[in-house]
Amino acid sequence: MRTTTGRREPTAPVHRLSLLGGALLGMMAAGIASAADKVVTIWHTEPNPKSVAVMKEVIAEYEKMNPGIKINQEPIPWGDLDTKLQAALAAGAPPDASHGQAYVERSLSAKGLLVPIDDVIKSIGEDDIYDVVKKLNYHDGHYYGLAHAIGTDLIVYRKDLYREAGVSMDPPKTWDEWLAGLKKLTKEGQAGLSLAGPGFFMNEEVYMWLGSNGGRLFDEKGRPAFTEKQMIETLNFWKELDECCLPKGWLSHSYADTFANLATGKAASILGWGRGAYEFEKYAPDVVKAGDFGVFNSKPVGPSANGVDFVTQLDCEPWMVFKQGKHPQEAIDFLKFFYQKDNYTKYIHSVPTHFFPIRKSVRQSEVYKAHPDLKNWSFWVDAQENVIANHDPKPLMMSKWDHLTLPYVQEIATSGILIDMVTDVLRRGKSPEEATARAQQRAEQLITDLGYKNW
Repeated sequence: MRTTTGRREPTAPVHRLSLLGGALLGMMAAGIASAADKVVTIWHTEPNPKSVAVMKEVIAEYEKMNPGIKINQEPIPWGDLDTKLQAALAAGAPPDASHGQAYVERSLSAKGLLVPIDDVIKSIGEDDIYDVVKKLNYHDGHYYGLAHAIGTDLIVYRKDLYREAGVSMDPPKTWDEWLAGLKKLTKEGQAGLSLAGPGFFMNEEVYMWLGSNGGRLFDEKGRPAFTEKQMIETLNFWKELDECCLPKGWLSHSYADTFANLATGKAASILGWGRGAYEFEKYAPDVVKAGDFGVFNSKPVGPSANGVDFVTQLDCEPWMVFKQGKHPQEAIDFLKFFYQKDNYTKYIHSVPTHFFPIRKSVRQSEVYKAHPDLKNWSFWVDAQENVIANHDPKPLMMSKWDHLTLPYVQEIATSGILIDMVTDVLRRGKSPEEATARAQQRAEQLITDLGYKNW
C-alpha cells in the first residue's frame, strides 16, 4: 500500500494479521450461519408495490424476532398462480405456504397435500373472524386455509352517464330491468356494460349469473347440471347482452380494459372490484372529484330465481400450508404473526378499497377507519360489507356452498369447458341447448377420467 508521501508502508505486524484472519473467520462463520437459516417460501397474489412493501416490512420484523428463519416472499399475478402451483406440486417442490382459491384448497385437501392451520385461527380468535370466511376452508374438523382478505364483485357505474340516459340509479332487481337500462345507456361510442373477455372471467360470470337465476353447476350427486333450464336462460341472457349492450371486440378486452372503458366513458357500467378505485383516480380524476362513480350494493336476478337471492363472488384467496414444503410449521408461525392486529391492519391498508379485513376487530378499529382512501371510497367499502353481511357471497366457481365438497371443481374451472360453452353460443352459432349438451358430455367425461364419477 502507498501512503500520501509516496513511501511504502511497512509490512503489517503479526498481531494485525491475526486480527484480520479472525475477522475473515468470523465472516465465514456468519456466512455458514446464514446458509443454515431456515428459508420459508411463501407465494401470494398481491404483486402491487404497496402490498409487497408492507409484506417486506412485516417479514423484516418477524425475522428480527426469529433469528435463524428467513421468509422469502414471491408475489405472483393471480392469473398465473394455478399453473405455477400445479407445476410445483407435480415436481414435489411446492412453497411452504401460498394463496389459492377456495376450490383449490378443497381439491388439494382431498389429495392430502395440505397441513391444517387451526393454530392460526386460534391465534386470531374464531369469534373475531367473519362467519363467511370461516366456512370457506373448514371441513373434516379442521381449517385448511384462511383468506388473506375478502371483497365482493359488484356493479360499478357512472352516475353522470346514467343521468344523461335517464336511467334510474336504484339497483336493478331483475335481468329484464337491468337489460332495459343497459339498452338506454348504449349508444355510438358508449356501451351499457363492459365485460372482461379472457376465459377466467367467463367462468366467473357463468356461476354468478347461473346462481342468480336459481341454477346450479352440479346436482346433489355431483353430476354436472349444465343442461338445466337455468343455464339455458343464462346463455340466452348473455347472448342478448352481447348483441345489444357490450363493446365491440369485448372478448379480447382485459379486466383492466373494463375499468379504462368506464373511466373514459366508453362504457356506463362494469363488474368490478374495489381496487379499481385507483384506476379511476388515475384516469378520471374529474369524474372522481364530481362524485360520479357509484356502486350498487346488490345485483339483479334471473327469471327462474324464484325468490333465491342473487349470487356474487367472494374474493377470498386463502393462505394454504403444504405438507411437502420444507418448513410448514415455520410457515404457520409466520401466518400467526401476519394476522396480528397491527401487522394485518398495515397489510389491509395497502389496498384498503379492495382488501376487506377478515377480522371484525380490524374493521371496527379507528386506526383502520382513519385511512383517507376509506373516507373517499367509503360507499364502495360499505356496499361490499352489505353483501358480505346480508347476501351470502360465494367463492369462485360456487353457485352453491355444497359444491365446495366436490374435489374436481378446480379441474372443471381450468379445463376451458365452460368458456367453450359460452363462446359456442356467442361466436360459433350454436344454440344454448347444443352448447350445454356438449359441455355436459365433456365435463362428465373429465370427472369420470379423474376417477370421481359418483352417479
